[in-house]
Amino acid sequence: MLGKRVGLGKVQMAPHSVIMTSIGTGMLWMGWFGFNAGSALEASGGAGLAFFNTLFGTAVAGVTWVIVEWIVKGKPSLLGICSGIIAGLVAITPAAGFVGWAGDGCVRGSRRDLLLRRDQAQSLAGL
Repeated sequence: MLGKRVGLGKVQMAPHSVIMTSIGTGMLWMGWFGFNAGSALEASGGAGLAFFNTLFGTAVAGVTWVIVEWIVKGKPSLLGICSGIIAGLVAITPAAGFVGWAGDGCVRGSRRDLLLRRDQAQSLAGL
């Protein structure tokens, strides 16, 4: 039960449909705006800040993941950007209403898994 998955690194473990993965990632991202910005329970500057941080922090994490994947693996992938987007959502959520406008680029951690060669299925555990 603990340890590496059987066949990890030897057998291709791609998802069934990368297009469906990207559609699901987009739907999750859009829903996350209501979760983060809606948590303010009012239309105020705090809700706007949470909305902006959810948008920008997640986008930065997705692009960072793709750049690191491009450097490490030699080519970017749609699955990689989806992984980065989900990691960015998880990383920005606890502080979405508190991270300042200039400090939003500090959302990192999505590239650790590629550098440490962790299993993609456990990628959010290290954030």
